[in-house]
Amino acid sequence: MSSRRVRVTVAAVVAALALAALWAPARANGVPTLVRLAYIDGLSNWGPTDAFGTAELGLSEGYVKIDATGLPQLDRQRYQGWIVNSQTNDAISVGTFNASDARAVAYRGTLPEITDFGFDLFILTVEPDPDDAPQPTAQRSIGGRFSLAGARSAGGVGGDSLAGGPRQLPNTGDPTYRADLLRLAALVAAIAVSLGVGLRLGRSHA
Repeated sequence: MSSRRVRVTVAAVVAALALAALWAPARANGVPTLVRLAYIDGLSNWGPTDAFGTAELGLSEGYVKIDATGLPQLDRQRYQGWIVNSQTNDAISVGTFNASDARAVAYRGTLPEITDFGFDLFILTVEPDPDDAPQPTAQRSIGGRFSLAGARSAGGVGGDSLAGGPRQLPNTGDPTYRADLLRLAALVAAIAVSLGVGLRLGRSHA
């Protein structure tokens, strides 16, 4: 094999590896979903109506950040955050916490793996402490509507979306995983093309 052919083949392999490096963080560095929290007419029924905040959901990394202002500190109770599918009434807890005496919340927690991308509501409820119930209470504070493809601002929702309904998380598959497979297939195709071009160029200059 000529030195020219070797150089072209090496260049093709390096280009393929660069594409692989670009693909690798796509799975690990997902864009978080930011949810604006406010008192929601028709759903919120507890606490100050002027309380507000944000919830940051890092679904790929598995974290949640909740920052809120205007919520009173609780005694023998705790706030609990929930991700809710308002169509099926499935609810996933993201943890319990309390407000400071300055009526502020700064909570950092972990998210379980989310396989149902129909979740569209984030809500804070007031729960007894201790509390062994796996479902939200009817005392609902601030919340916000969102889409896992991009956050939407808080707004009204009709009816009691947390009342009744199944509490098991449905298995609908992970669209992020399917998107990763498509990216991987495109990467493999790019590697094949790069190697093919390199080999052809190498032969032509042999």
